[in-house]
Amino acid sequence: MTEQEALLVLNAVPLLGAIRIRKLVAFFGSALEVLQASLDELHQCNLFLPEAAENIFHFSKDKFLRDEYNLIQRKGITVCTTADENYPCSLNDFEDSPVVLYIKGEIDALKQMSVALVGSRAASFYGCKSAKAFAQAFVQAGMTVVSGLARGIDTAAHQGSLEAGGKTVAVIGCGFNYMYPKENHSLMEAISRNGAVVSEFACAMPPLKQNFPWRNRIISALSLATVVIEAGSKSGALITADYALAQNKDVFVLPSNIDNETALGSNQLIQDGAKVALNPDDVLSQVKRDHIPLQADDSKPVFLLSDEQRQVYSHITYQPAHLDDLCRRSGLNISSLMNITLSLELKRVIRQLPGQYYVRNEHA
Repeated sequence: MTEQEALLVLNAVPLLGAIRIRKLVAFFGSALEVLQASLDELHQCNLFLPEAAENIFHFSKDKFLRDEYNLIQRKGITVCTTADENYPCSLNDFEDSPVVLYIKGEIDALKQMSVALVGSRAASFYGCKSAKAFAQAFVQAGMTVVSGLARGIDTAAHQGSLEAGGKTVAVIGCGFNYMYPKENHSLMEAISRNGAVVSEFACAMPPLKQNFPWRNRIISALSLATVVIEAGSKSGALITADYALAQNKDVFVLPSNIDNETALGSNQLIQDGAKVALNPDDVLSQVKRDHIPLQADDSKPVFLLSDEQRQVYSHITYQPAHLDDLCRRSGLNISSLMNITLSLELKRVIRQLPGQYYVRNEHA
C-alpha cells in the first residue's frame, strides 16, 4: 500500500475527518504507519474517541481500495492527496484542509486566481441574474469562479462562467457515486469539461446534511475572495463567509432588498462590516491591489486573451497611451474599456501608470 492509498483509507474511516487525520499522521510519522499501528497504539495516542481507533483498526482496507479504484476509473476521476506534489498550494496553509481531493476535470483549474460566488438556494430572479453577471465579469477578467453546485446562486454562478467561455470549479458535498442535486447532472458534466468538480469525500459517501457546511471551507480556501449574493439568515453561504474570514480572505456582499427573506443574512454581513460589492469591479480592483503586486517580477504572464482583450492589447505599446486615446482607437466606451484593461492587468500583460495611462509590461 502506498502513502496515497493509506490517505484514501483514512479519509473514508468514520469519525475521523481532515483535522484528526493530520494529527494522526504527525503523531505516527505517516498515513501508512497509522494503518500499521496496533489497536493499543491507536488507543494510547489519545487523539480521538475510542470508537475511532476501533474504526481504523477494523476498517476493510483492501476491499475499500478495490471498490474505490473501480469507481474512480469508471467515473474518470483523478485523486490528489497531501502526499502528492500537485496538491493545490492554496490549501496547504489550513489545518482543516482536506487530505484527499477527488477531481473530475482539470486539476490545474484549482490553482488559478479564483473568486468564490455563493448564496441562497432559494434565490430570487435578481440574485440569479446578479450571480451570472458577476461570474461573467470575473471570467472575462481572467479569474476562475468557485462555487458549490447547489441550486440557486451556485447554479447561476457556474452557468454564467460557462456561458462567458470561462472556467469554473464546483466543490460538492458528497462522493462521485451520487449527484446532488440531480437536476444539475448535465451542469456538472459541463463544468468537468471546462474546469473541475471537486469532492473530499470517498465515492460512496451520500449527500448527508452535515457534509455541505464542511465543504464550504474548501470553496473559500481555493479563492482569493468570497462574494455573497443573497443569503438567508441560516444560509450555508454565511458559513463560507465565516471560513473566508478565518482564512484572512476578503468577503464582499451584494446588497439586496431589506424585505427579501433570502437576503437577510447577506444584508446582516454588510451591517457587520463586510465589504460592499456594487459591481464586479469592486471585487476585481481589491483582488488586483492585494495579489498582483505579490507576483514575482520574473514570472510569466497568463497570455490567453479573448478577442476583446486582444483588440485592446493591440493598441497598447511600450509607450504610455491614455485611456481616452484607447477609447478612440478601439471604438469602445469607457466602461467596457476599463473592464478590459483591468482584466489585462490581472493577466499581468499591461500595467496602469498615474493619470490613466497604460503600457505593456516588459515581460509581456
